[in-house]
Amino acid sequence: MTSFLASGRLRGRGLIALAAAVAGSVVLAGCGGAAVSESKSSDEPIKIGVLLPYTGPFGLYGKPMEAALTARLKLDDFKVGDRSIELVFEDEATDPATAVSKANKLVDQDGVSAVVCCATGAATLAVGPILAERGIPQLGPIPNPDGLSEFATAAVAAPTAGHDAGKLGTYAATDLDYRSAVIVASDFAYGHEVAENFKKGFTEAGGSIVKEVYAPLGTSDFASYLSQLPDADVVFAGFAGADAIRFVQQYDKFGVKAKMPLIGHGPLVTELVLNQIGPAAVGVGAAFYYSSTLDNAENERFISTMKAANPDFVPSHFTAGAWASGSVLLDAIERAGDDATDGEKLAAAIRSTKIEAPWGPLAFDPDTGYAIAPTYYYTVESSATGLSHKIVTEIP
Repeated sequence: MTSFLASGRLRGRGLIALAAAVAGSVVLAGCGGAAVSESKSSDEPIKIGVLLPYTGPFGLYGKPMEAALTARLKLDDFKVGDRSIELVFEDEATDPATAVSKANKLVDQDGVSAVVCCATGAATLAVGPILAERGIPQLGPIPNPDGLSEFATAAVAAPTAGHDAGKLGTYAATDLDYRSAVIVASDFAYGHEVAENFKKGFTEAGGSIVKEVYAPLGTSDFASYLSQLPDADVVFAGFAGADAIRFVQQYDKFGVKAKMPLIGHGPLVTELVLNQIGPAAVGVGAAFYYSSTLDNAENERFISTMKAANPDFVPSHFTAGAWASGSVLLDAIERAGDDATDGEKLAAAIRSTKIEAPWGPLAFDPDTGYAIAPTYYYTVESSATGLSHKIVTEIP
């Protein structure tokens, strides 16, 4: 790339162990795993590595995220004071082993001081121990499984993937008055994370889970999975990317939507996939920390800046997260000053950042490194201008 999520049933510490195994299977170049973050001359650019999916099931997110991160830094002329910032992009390919290999390349060959990574949960967790061992800060741009709290040099500019799903579970039982639910999700890190948290919130609020069904990442035909769904008050879905498009379309096509309403975690009907899903998305509900319809100054600046460069730009949490990550880096590098290339000090500066993000104020939980953010419940509606989110409420 120019300078400028994977399968598995394991969760929690088991997923961390799997990530460590993947990381350990890739030979560490250069310093053999020793920390390589060190102070550089103040006239040298600060290099930031960026691992995004340009290929694989989540491949549609890479280019838009690259554009958003680049646009945010461009507003500040790619500088903090007199120090320039250089971005080095690589493809994590929706694959943890590839992500680990590219992370090593960014550290050993490109000499980056921090890495923005990744857009898929398994890749993020696989890279985590690699960067932590090397003393390189890792900044996740979108919700990821909660395992990154294991690494002191890691932070995520969004809540955990399960945060909003858990709140949706509670809301579905207490406010939407659903008493029974079926869960269907991707059989990989992200899918299990949101499914477990929805189940916890729903059952603790008095609801019952009738059945759980998991489909492999990259499933193209959901007929056999949809046929397994028993009757319930509601179906919760945990899919993203191309899987989300196909699932929502087929959920409607096979007549399940007419029998049971569909709700899910935000990526199920994020703006980037809405128009590809088409009318089948209308009426689907989701809980998430971001929607392009949020009314605040930073969201307006984000969208107007992106549309000025590309009138066809479609905002989503992927691009909003990349934009916010740029703001976090600019703030942290400024406060770190001459120590901005010291991994430990830059990581501490990132975790203490407080900025305005497109979804509202962004601050990090000092204990976990994940962002503290609101949760909104919205439904998909159709208008003369196309499909969009209608914010129903903020879930406390």
